[in-house]
Amino acid sequence: MKSKLFGAIVAPISIIGLTFALGLGTSAFGVPGEDGTRQSMDDLDISALDVTTEIPVSPWCGWYVSTDASTDIALVPADGEPTEYTGGAIAIAETASENTAYVGPTSGLTSKGAETDCSWFTEGSKYGARYDVVADGSTFAASAILSGTPTLDPAMDFSATTGVNPLNITNIGIESCVGEGFVADATAALSGSGASLTTTPWTVSTVSVLNNNFCQWSAKYEINIPADMTPTYGGVTYRWAGPTLTHTLVIPEVGP
Repeated sequence: MKSKLFGAIVAPISIIGLTFALGLGTSAFGVPGEDGTRQSMDDLDISALDVTTEIPVSPWCGWYVSTDASTDIALVPADGEPTEYTGGAIAIAETASENTAYVGPTSGLTSKGAETDCSWFTEGSKYGARYDVVADGSTFAASAILSGTPTLDPAMDFSATTGVNPLNITNIGIESCVGEGFVADATAALSGSGASLTTTPWTVSTVSVLNNNFCQWSAKYEINIPADMTPTYGGVTYRWAGPTLTHTLVIPEVGP
């Protein structure tokens, strides 16, 4: 009898010790009924925990362009060209300040951003872009500067003409952006009328868009003052006012 009673006492102590080791607190077991069977108890609430977490959300990716396109371009005689009009053609040109186009979280970047700086979140949210330059005409209107006052002289007007004297736009450095998804037209031209007055230096298709596509290039503008024109005035400076060029970032990309 003593050995059996001792065994009956040891077993419950071991079980109770195990429940506390598991952190169950007060006993949630059923209790024996009068007939020795196990009786269930009502559920016992032990604790209530609020579960929270905080995870930063990346900024949206977007297309950005920084350019001095709003600055007027003053073309000057190219190296080795005459600096005075005597009836011969003069090649004039100017290279504008550097342009930057990229995908990123904010404007103002001057170097390629990290891939994790922004997110498109889903593939369906991505969009490509294209960069258009549109001229509002092809005429270079001449004025003679008489005593400091511009005086129109239609005899010295000339136009950007297709295949003869286009306004060429050479996009210096844009060929290095091919690996960034930029499909570049290294030499674009504006001339004539209609569709010829729009050119597209580059396009990035939606399928080529990442989180940090990046390109820097400079646009060089070139055209000739034609030969064999007859000015109304001699011994003065002439000024030509060319077309206004509008630079536009088109999103999503659509063929010109």
